[in-house]
Amino acid sequence: MVRLKARYNPKPTAQEKAFHLWLIESFPCACGCGQASTLVHHVLASHPAKRWRRDHAMVVPLHWTCHNALHAKGSETGKFAGMADKAAQFRQMGIEEGKL
Repeated sequence: MVRLKARYNPKPTAQEKAFHLWLIESFPCACGCGQASTLVHHVLASHPAKRWRRDHAMVVPLHWTCHNALHAKGSETGKFAGMADKAAQFRQMGIEEGKL
């Protein structure tokens, strides 16, 4: 039997890690605060491009204080609204730049 869908891997591949670093180095915090990003956030919301709950290609760059605020809030609303769409845009840029 041939597997049609790739199996989920909880650890990012080398290519996904490189994509994460590229996002952190290339883009400011995705919430719009203007701070430099320090990590990537796996979006919580569902999106057609999202393969798994914690998809390593569906991430947004955030500053650590914004990331902590997002998780303390418990939802991607307010200034964190639209994170899934932003992650899809970053994913597409990563594909176009040869990062994914």
